[in-house]
Amino acid sequence: MMIPKFLLRKLYVKGSLKNIDTSGDGTPDSVSFQIKNTLANGTVIGVEYIKIDDSEIPLDSIEVILDDKTIKLSEVTPENSFPIKVRATSTWIIKEKTLDAGEHKLDISIKTKEAGKLTFDVKDSI
Repeated sequence: MMIPKFLLRKLYVKGSLKNIDTSGDGTPDSVSFQIKNTLANGTVIGVEYIKIDDSEIPLDSIEVILDDKTIKLSEVTPENSFPIKVRATSTWIIKEKTLDAGEHKLDISIKTKEAGKLTFDVKDSI
């Protein structure tokens, strides 16, 4: 199933890109953004890549928080998948990376059980 990129871009919560403090010391040490499922119930079975400004982020440094559960992207497989219900918002955290103020391009490519590979890009600013 091919979902048009203009629809996939609507999954990204515009304005959600920010530097955050995950260590608790008050200094930003990570980046986060949000995805809101506005299409249909789905199951993430893998992640092809996440890129920021054309630089691929290692999957072992990315976590997704969904329904108070933390999922490491490097551990997501067809056998270790996670569901995303329609209207659910997930927070994606990239550990040990911060971004300069200004506009940034994100490229996201995930694999779902229901729709196959979903690949899209968005621009957002910090």
